[in-house]
Amino acid sequence: MSHLRYHMLTHSGEKPHACPQCSKRFTWENSMRRHFLIHTGEKKYVCGACGKRFTRKDDLHRHERSHTGEKPYRCPDCERDFTSSSDLKIHQRSHTRQRPYRCPHCEHRASRLNHLKWHIAYRHTKVFPHNCAFCKKGFLFPYLLKKHIERHHSMTHAS
Repeated sequence: MSHLRYHMLTHSGEKPHACPQCSKRFTWENSMRRHFLIHTGEKKYVCGACGKRFTRKDDLHRHERSHTGEKPYRCPDCERDFTSSSDLKIHQRSHTRQRPYRCPHCEHRASRLNHLKWHIAYRHTKVFPHNCAFCKKGFLFPYLLKKHIERHHSMTHAS
C-alpha cells in the first residue's frame, strides 16, 4: 500500500478489514488481528504481580500500572494524572463537553461508549446479557455481574 493511500485511510473513515468472526470493521489490518484475539481467547501476556492474563501487551502494561501507581499521562487543563493515554483522552472530553457517541433511538449523546451502551440498555432495549446464576438478575457488563456476585452471593456474605 502506498504511503499516500495509507495516510488517506486515516481521514476517509474507510474500514476495509473485517473480523472473520464477528464482521466488525477496522481501518488497519493489525487492529483487526489484535481484535480477533478476543474471539480465540488467547491471553499470552501475564502480570507478574497477580497472574492476570491479557490478549494485548499494552493492556498488560496499563494493568501493571495499577500495581505500581504510575500515572504517566497528565491532563494539561487540570493536571490530573492517568494510567493510559486513552483514559486521558476520555477525561479531556469533560473539559470540551465533547459527546461523540450518539444514541440511535433518541437525541441522547454520550462522552463514553460504555455510557451510551448503558443508556440504550436502560432506556430502550432493556437487554442485559450477563445473568447471575444465583438469582437470574441481568447486567450490561461482566464487571457489574462479578461485583453483584461478590456483594450478594459470596460465602463471606452468607453468614
